[in-house]
Amino acid sequence: MRAALRRVVLFVSFVLVLLSCARPARAQVNAEALRSQTKKHPTFLWVDGSLVTRRGNINGTIAGASIFAGTVFDPHLLFGKATGDYTEFGGKPTVARYMAHVRYNYLIHPLLALEALVQGQHDRFRRLLFRNVLGAGVRVPFLTTDDIELFAGTTYLLEGEVIAEEEPFPRESDRWHRSSTYLGANYAITKASSVSTVTYMQPRFDRPHDFRVLHESLASFAITKMLVARVGLVMRYDHEPPGGVRPLDLEVKNTLGLKF
Repeated sequence: MRAALRRVVLFVSFVLVLLSCARPARAQVNAEALRSQTKKHPTFLWVDGSLVTRRGNINGTIAGASIFAGTVFDPHLLFGKATGDYTEFGGKPTVARYMAHVRYNYLIHPLLALEALVQGQHDRFRRLLFRNVLGAGVRVPFLTTDDIELFAGTTYLLEGEVIAEEEPFPRESDRWHRSSTYLGANYAITKASSVSTVTYMQPRFDRPHDFRVLHESLASFAITKMLVARVGLVMRYDHEPPGGVRPLDLEVKNTLGLKF
């Protein structure tokens, strides 16, 4: 028990450092890919990283990194995620973003858990200087077996954001109250492969037609005990985005990572 508590303290300290470096966030991330790992690995760590530098006919840099970590000490579950991406070509950034997310669950019944979260994100090309999100709610795993889990949940979100100034659009600063309702599944296809999918719907309480949708799917394939290949699909839709920002973003990402 003491060893587990030490791991939690170290993990929380690490995440707080990340949060202090990356002001918190946009819409909830898919934490379910992390949660599903705790069945076989009560304490785990995933690390991804990439760096490509081009010089000559094309001058540019592509860099990305992410870290996933979690621990279970029944009935508690604590896990988090931090990511960063930067791409520059011809001296001009084309991608510049970072995010951190931490979530805590307390299982009060096999079919009901309380959860709390804090999240943060900066995204230059969505004009998102920063957005802070704090949340609390309930999660219902209404089907759980050794291979599959179906779940749903709802969360209250307190959101504060600052939108960067960009011609001809002014700087904006607001605070909102939102609900976040989600539905998803985790499925272990084999011992070496799994998929996770979740969709979040997030309307504002005072303005329901101002809503966001986030969908994430992730497939993981174990190459060795430590080396993992992953393919992820992310879809974000903001019904009322900042001026000059498109409402829909799609992303497909292939990564190799280390799992401890």
